[in-house]
Amino acid sequence: MNVNDIANGSEIKIYAAIGGHSIVIMTEAVFGVSAGLLVKPMEYFGKYMQFLEPSQVQVFNKRDGRIYKFMSTTITPVKTRYGNFHLIKASSKLEPENSRRAERFYIEKLGLMSVNGNNADLKNCIIHDISLRGISLILDKNTTLKPGDALDVRFRYGATLHNYEMSTIVVRNFDIQGKNAVGCSISNLNVDLIGLLAAKRNEKHAPLAEAPEINLNPEISQKQQINEVEEDIAKEIVPDEKKALNIASNGTNPFDPSNLEHITDKTLRQKKKEENMAKQAKEIENLLDLRDI
Repeated sequence: MNVNDIANGSEIKIYAAIGGHSIVIMTEAVFGVSAGLLVKPMEYFGKYMQFLEPSQVQVFNKRDGRIYKFMSTTITPVKTRYGNFHLIKASSKLEPENSRRAERFYIEKLGLMSVNGNNADLKNCIIHDISLRGISLILDKNTTLKPGDALDVRFRYGATLHNYEMSTIVVRNFDIQGKNAVGCSISNLNVDLIGLLAAKRNEKHAPLAEAPEINLNPEISQKQQINEVEEDIAKEIVPDEKKALNIASNGTNPFDPSNLEHITDKTLRQKKKEENMAKQAKEIENLLDLRDI
């Protein structure tokens, strides 16, 4: 899929680096044009951000509900007849997120488990998260497990406290906030668990149909809107009301307020406060004059 095939209203995350520190900037897709992807404008203290170095971009595509990643070449502000936007240019196609990595959902519920078929010695655990491929369990401090151990796990979840059961195999040991935990593969993914995962996914992602599409001019078709925007972009007009703020991986941090000369100007609130103080001082001065009389 090309970058200009991203659906209107899709969530865009831009991962950039400034002086060795990573930042994430979020925006929203307007629509694709021949030059790239038009997105809602991104500002910082009244300046348009400008990415002249390659940046990693992640897209939650509204059309198919999948996550895509690609590298942008530049992300620059552009001026159109419909207002100011940013244009994301990319030389490569969008790659879907690794399909082998299943989406995980947090559960955080108390459960019981038996180890290697010993149902007479049930142990407490916390179901940390679950996916189509596996489950993570936080263990009791007196419980020790190793890769290869077979676990039968059950827990109650949901408004009806439905009982879920599964058979798992320990794959790895790790820590969660200083507590012993294990990652397990699920041996028997039954209908109940599939229903639970589907419900959790619906909670996490709103139905795609509910996300409104972006329409810059309801009086004409979107195809015509795109043609008009492409004509404006071809003129290479940069928004002149606000200066550009270049985002670079090295050098000074443009997000440091000390590097933003314009924020030293008095804000409207500060000016109003000073005007009120001056007015009060004048009133006090007048009162003093009347007392002398």
